[in-house]
Amino acid sequence: MPHSLHQKIKSVKEFLSEPSLMIPEYQRPYKWEPKNVQSLFEDIKMQYDKLAYRLGTIVLHHANFKEELSSEPVMKLKIVDGQQRTLTLTLIVLAIEHFYRDKTSTEAKAVKESLGDLPDKLRVFCDNQKFGSDISIYNLYNNYQEILRIISRGDFTFEHIDFLLNRCQVVIFVLEDESEAFQFFDSQNSRGKDLYPHDLLKAFHLREFDTHDEDLKANTVAYWEDLDDDKLAKLFNAHLFRIKHWSQLRSARYFTKDHIDVFKGVNLEKEALPPFAKPLLISHYFVNDYNSSSHRNIDQQSMVYPFQLDQVTINGRRFFEMVKYYHSLTHNIKNATINKLENYNEKSCTAFKDGENTCCSVTLFNEQLNERASAIIHTLNTYDERKRQGDAYTRNLFDNSLIYYIDKFGTDNLSQAVELIFIWAYKLRLEKYAVRLASMDDRAQHSNGMFKKIQQAISTKAVLANSTPALKKTKIYKVPLDSELQDTTEHENKHKIYKLFKNLNYLV
Repeated sequence: MPHSLHQKIKSVKEFLSEPSLMIPEYQRPYKWEPKNVQSLFEDIKMQYDKLAYRLGTIVLHHANFKEELSSEPVMKLKIVDGQQRTLTLTLIVLAIEHFYRDKTSTEAKAVKESLGDLPDKLRVFCDNQKFGSDISIYNLYNNYQEILRIISRGDFTFEHIDFLLNRCQVVIFVLEDESEAFQFFDSQNSRGKDLYPHDLLKAFHLREFDTHDEDLKANTVAYWEDLDDDKLAKLFNAHLFRIKHWSQLRSARYFTKDHIDVFKGVNLEKEALPPFAKPLLISHYFVNDYNSSSHRNIDQQSMVYPFQLDQVTINGRRFFEMVKYYHSLTHNIKNATINKLENYNEKSCTAFKDGENTCCSVTLFNEQLNERASAIIHTLNTYDERKRQGDAYTRNLFDNSLIYYIDKFGTDNLSQAVELIFIWAYKLRLEKYAVRLASMDDRAQHSNGMFKKIQQAISTKAVLANSTPALKKTKIYKVPLDSELQDTTEHENKHKIYKLFKNLNYLV
């Protein structure tokens, strides 16, 4: 017979009041840090005007447990999934009780009444747990202190506390067989795979939809649903996350769940917005008003929200529109139109020789590039070694710089930008025996690098005026001999990036 809690939705207070909860010894250490606690508090404060707010799923294993001082086994509910949240919620309740314990204000009395005997139950729960890991003990102590600091500031009010206890909810699954419990836990996490960070972002921004936008929800999210997980993961990990971090000179090697706050911003439906959000609010409603005007039935025009990668994320509908916008932008940059000239020969083409492009012309964002930029794009899209790991990292550096430039300045002086960004990025390829993730990340964060220049510039002139010095041959890891630059397919493919540097006059 299923446990009475199985497949039930319970408030935080109801869940934590369950006397048979326990954390099994095989559970991983408690690893939440103060930043995770802060994020939870911010979510609670952001959602507290709603009727209910789901904090996720708790998976429990219902089993007999032999206690030391008892001859008879007792039934316990082992926490298979949800340990981090359970312990953090426990710390919050105990910290609230500690802070209000000796206070006699009206708010303090209301808080104590709302808590009831829950703190006493949780002290029993804590006394019965064994934490063999120093990591757990350290994080429990640090997070408890952080929670006390947050509560003592006074902006986590009785309304927030009451919302947390009675309207924040968890979905509980209780399974009788331990292996079945773990199998269920795996299936909850994408059939044995850990959830992608973008899955968490999707759930967050679906909750953040403006109440007036409910009818638009299906259409807005449709583009997201049509993309497979690998494409979405690549868009966030390889492009959006890296550009956002690199523009701030911050490391951006891997996009994980710890970084999802980068794509959480402001909810424009909230009544009290900080001053920095007012321009976003004005743009938001102007675009809505323009697109809903009866004049659009005549001119058939549509205005896209003016997204910027430097911009704070707008929660809800605009987030999904932003993903669609930047997926299209990155796709267009990687898939330039190469127009083959009459003498085009893919195998023998050097793309640029003797100051003239006799091979092709390239169109990028409906902008026909000059001969030098056309040679660069053509070479990057065709040379044999382009799919090696080091070359792929270097191409990512180039692509993201170009995405950031076009996002900020459009196609103004695009050919010059392509050339400057290519030289800056691909110097790394010639200088290193092997380009690794760390090499790419370090180059992007450099204070004199392309990301910082674009971030600080208010015109394309400010970007292009910073000329990139030519590369000394002594800086190249292995200098090709002139005899190796003969027009044979083997040598041409091996040294095509080197030859392009030479033909563009960037070698000393």
